[in-house]
Amino acid sequence: MKKAKLLLPLVLLAAIFLTACANPATPTADPTQPSLPSTSETAETARTTESTTSTRENVITAVTRETVTETTEPSSSAPEKVQITVDYATDEILSNYDSLSEFIESEEISQKIIFTTNVRVKKISFIKVVYEEKNGEFAFFDNGELHSLEDFSPEKPFLVSWMDFGAIPHRGISFVDENDMTRYFYLATSGEDGSLILTEFHNE
Repeated sequence: MKKAKLLLPLVLLAAIFLTACANPATPTADPTQPSLPSTSETAETARTTESTTSTRENVITAVTRETVTETTEPSSSAPEKVQITVDYATDEILSNYDSLSEFIESEEISQKIIFTTNVRVKKISFIKVVYEEKNGEFAFFDNGELHSLEDFSPEKPFLVSWMDFGAIPHRGISFVDENDMTRYFYLATSGEDGSLILTEFHNE
């Protein structure tokens, strides 16, 4: 009977020992250690990143192509204003040109004058000018064409031999300007230095 009582505790200890060996303790996760992503999560993240990068590259490519294909429309600039000047035809001035257009109105006691332009002119005419006195003022009119050029350019001035008489203008020019409008000017002499000047008038 005493032997049975002694064996019972030994059997219990052996049973406890075998149970402990059959169920090892599961290690507890350390909350301070970062959790590592699984293989499937890593692959999904890589695919998302690749898709985002590809989308950005496509957007950049589209913007670049659009920029390249843009064309700047040419700006329409206004035609340059016609400016015609007149001067005495000295040898120094004439030596600057290879060719001239010439009109001789009078060979007796004539005076040579030269007209130049800054741009090409469709038409220029050497005209007669008459006047009327109205209310104490002179009104000038075109009284007929003496000679005309259909093409007047800066490279080829207009040389005229004419006779100047009296203080009242009797000759002038007309030309078609940059706006296809015909303008009229009479020839006069400056009272300050005797130079030739062109004064515009309205041919009414």
